[in-house]
Amino acid sequence: MAELVINVSNIISPLCYTILRLEPYTVCPFRCVYCYSRWYMKNPTRYPYPRFKAIGMFKEFARRIRRRELKPIPFRLSTLVDPFPPIEQLYRASEKILSIAIDYEYPLIVNTKSIYYRFNSLEKKLTTLLDKKLAVLQISISTLNQSVAEVIEPYAPSPSERLKILRDLGSTGIPLALRLSPFIPFASPTKPEEIENFAYLCRDLGVKHVIIESLRIEQEVSRKFFEMLEIGKTEVEVEGYSLREVKGLKPVVRIAQNFRKVIYRLYMEMLSKAGVAFATCKEGLFELHTAPDCCGVYMLKEGIVRYTLFDIYRYAKETSTTINLPINYTLISEICRKYSRLCIENLSEYPKIVSKGLKHHEKKLLKILQNFDILRHVAPSILNIVKKQDKN
Repeated sequence: MAELVINVSNIISPLCYTILRLEPYTVCPFRCVYCYSRWYMKNPTRYPYPRFKAIGMFKEFARRIRRRELKPIPFRLSTLVDPFPPIEQLYRASEKILSIAIDYEYPLIVNTKSIYYRFNSLEKKLTTLLDKKLAVLQISISTLNQSVAEVIEPYAPSPSERLKILRDLGSTGIPLALRLSPFIPFASPTKPEEIENFAYLCRDLGVKHVIIESLRIEQEVSRKFFEMLEIGKTEVEVEGYSLREVKGLKPVVRIAQNFRKVIYRLYMEMLSKAGVAFATCKEGLFELHTAPDCCGVYMLKEGIVRYTLFDIYRYAKETSTTINLPINYTLISEICRKYSRLCIENLSEYPKIVSKGLKHHEKKLLKILQNFDILRHVAPSILNIVKKQDKN
């Protein structure tokens, strides 16, 4: 895998704001049943070892950004493994990253389902970043049901332990988000009354922003997975996650869009009533978003991110404009200025170690904008605001 930039893809390139990553450890010890990190990691070991190379690269990058007086691009800590495994108390790899972020006032998006950051100096450093709004803390949870969690997340801290930490942190007014990831029908809150209770629980816990991401799982094990949770065949429909099958890779499915849209709309409506922002992750259902970005970057004191299809959608809706395809790059530049996003012409100012990857992602995004089949699959909302120009 690329060290600091997530790889280009039909899903990530058009949809994700935070594609710079820091992976402090080689594997995640929680071994959740639904975990998909194994799809991307070659020859993973069962024991998490620190990846000190990434730490050194981050320090050098942060130093160069501050020396050049550029707007920092937030890094995600992390994407494939939890940054706070129990072994963190020995190696302190994530703590080193937090120290660098403090020294250079560099923003981070911290994503975890752990509780092991609530110890000693690690907690103090994370709290320092949160208090200065130099970090957004995303707590990941998939179910509130303890018995379900014991089946699908057998080695992770319990949902009640994670919620207790949310309760402790939420009263301080920090940038706090909850990731309902993955959303699993009938294991995650699904019925209207469950979603309403969840929304007001988030409000009471001090959560500012909720992100929902649907389960994706290998097709060959999906039925067994649902049966393990006593979810019947007729209750959940699935659809292909990728546009086409790739030789050597197992087909992956996700919850069918027609099911997701109904449930997600309930989440959006209930959370809005509770005063909590809502967004989907890698779903492309932009009409349901009530926040300026899906990751919660807007809660940071500073930082700049790339533009995505959501910004194009927002612009079209806010200006009552139909976007003609192929898109005029002058319009892209206007969108970037309007929402303070990075465009390709700005990237040459940034170190090549990330600017090269960001340029590849932007080129992929623009290419996807020419393909209605891909757009329909990754961002169905965008089809409501675009049209092909008549070549004549």
